[in-house]
Amino acid sequence: MHVAGHLTALGWTMLALYLVVALLAFRVAAISGSANSAAMGRVWICLGIILAVLGLNKQVDLQTLLIHFGRHIARREGLLAYRPELHFALFLGFTLTVIALLAIAMLRFSAEVGEFVRKFPIAVSGCGLICVYIVIRAALIDHVNRTLGVDPEGIPFIWPLEAGGLLLIMFQALRTSAPR
Repeated sequence: MHVAGHLTALGWTMLALYLVVALLAFRVAAISGSANSAAMGRVWICLGIILAVLGLNKQVDLQTLLIHFGRHIARREGLLAYRPELHFALFLGFTLTVIALLAIAMLRFSAEVGEFVRKFPIAVSGCGLICVYIVIRAALIDHVNRTLGVDPEGIPFIWPLEAGGLLLIMFQALRTSAPR
């Protein structure tokens, strides 16, 4: 089994979990929109879209397509001798890009994000776990894990991080959308 669980029972289960949680996020967005909290509705819509894309990527595996494309270019340009360094640079670039996007979102939508953090701390914790999972998975690119001294088979907590994050978001969404 591949570490990420792609095309396995675990991978299909995670896809289903992502899609269920995304639908719940859209449900909370609809409820938030009708409860005069349009800003929170927009945050839940963004979260639902991100979760749906991440879920679909569990089976489409876009990062593997990007890796193959990058290898093709590296072969063509004669850069295979620098493969470990390129992998590390790509991992570092990916991590910095994620951090920059989060910082931009925090600056651009600080009021909405701040309110979301205050109102939905359980969902925020779930988002944090999923972000940690994504960074770990990015680090598991062939040479990056060796450079960092990480054995992907020795990380028993990687899929529970992802599932735990999704379950926290699901709990918050169900709690938020429950009739009062």
